[in-house]
Amino acid sequence: MFADNGLIAPQYSKSIVNLVSSFLKCFGIHSNHSEFPLEGNFEGFFQGIKRIVIFLVDGMGYNKFIKINEGIGFKDVIRVSSVFPTTTVAAVTSWFTGKTPKEHGLLGYILYLREIGSITNMIEFTYPGVEGGIFAGLIKKRLHRLDNVFDLLKEKGLYGGVMTHATISNSGLSYLIHKNAHVMGYYYMGDLLATLKKRLSEDWQGMLYIYWGYLDGLGHKKGPDSEAYEMEMARLLIEIKRFVEEYLPSDTLFVITSDHGMVQIPNSTNYFLKSTDPFNRLLACPPGGEMRMMYFYLSKKSNYEPLKSYFEENFPSSCVFLSSREGIDVGLFGPGRIHPELYNRIGDAIMITKGNNAFTYLYSGGEERLAGMHGSLTEDEVFVPAIFIRR
Repeated sequence: MFADNGLIAPQYSKSIVNLVSSFLKCFGIHSNHSEFPLEGNFEGFFQGIKRIVIFLVDGMGYNKFIKINEGIGFKDVIRVSSVFPTTTVAAVTSWFTGKTPKEHGLLGYILYLREIGSITNMIEFTYPGVEGGIFAGLIKKRLHRLDNVFDLLKEKGLYGGVMTHATISNSGLSYLIHKNAHVMGYYYMGDLLATLKKRLSEDWQGMLYIYWGYLDGLGHKKGPDSEAYEMEMARLLIEIKRFVEEYLPSDTLFVITSDHGMVQIPNSTNYFLKSTDPFNRLLACPPGGEMRMMYFYLSKKSNYEPLKSYFEENFPSSCVFLSSREGIDVGLFGPGRIHPELYNRIGDAIMITKGNNAFTYLYSGGEERLAGMHGSLTEDEVFVPAIFIRR
């Protein structure tokens, strides 16, 4: 199904989840998932380390990195699979929990939450397309904060930290996935690097995550093929490279990596969907997911074929459909124990776009026409780099 449509299934034996397992093993912590199959020089990177710093650059795909790196010169790079869907909510949560989306249950940007009876923006805890609202406090009361890497480190008496932008340090998604972490907010890159320099000069053992979201934001606005995106990636990587060459201690492994990649979307293949479109009569509520993949919550199970036929007739060769059961059975969301809310959150049908197609659902009517998107299973979205650095 996937190969015939130009799509690639996530590789859950060589994924970000497996890389987390490898990092945890360095501190004697057991994971339920296999370690990433590192070979040769990469095995030596773990010898004699006291701490690991993971610099997560949101929205940096492997292929784009390889192109930009020709002018920068990082040498020790591996290709790592993201998870499904290839989006921040699912993939960053896997980075912080060491679990697959099937296990952690944060399965996309927009999800139906049975706990509050509504679709929800899972990053901001708002109704999609509407700023503010009453959801944030309600969700924090009704959703459990996720068990994560920081819990495991704490049990071993080790340090677990996160550096993230001050405006998102305790909001929405961050609140759910940063339980028991030592959270540090930054405002600009200089602030981030100054804080990191100080932290690296102190005596601690464990793991520190750094989250950088600006490249992803620029990619959405301008697209990953734009000169602006490529120049910003190069600027960021050069700045990090200079920093580690000067300040990285010899007992520290520094890893630059990402959560997912991104593709350029022409206006001509970004289809806007309205609440008045006929297919909505088949649904119990508006769709969830992403612009490059969607979850449909049907009013009755027999509406699956009519929904599929509607998109095949009106948007031919733009997407593929799977039932939710099929998606789970083929391993889209990874191995492991099914989260108790998984079926409620992904609904009855999964749509995955092909090529550079996308669907923007008008929840409020004010949605932007984005130039760069992710969420589907093309090579540029699925694979991310992991750059290993030791001094």
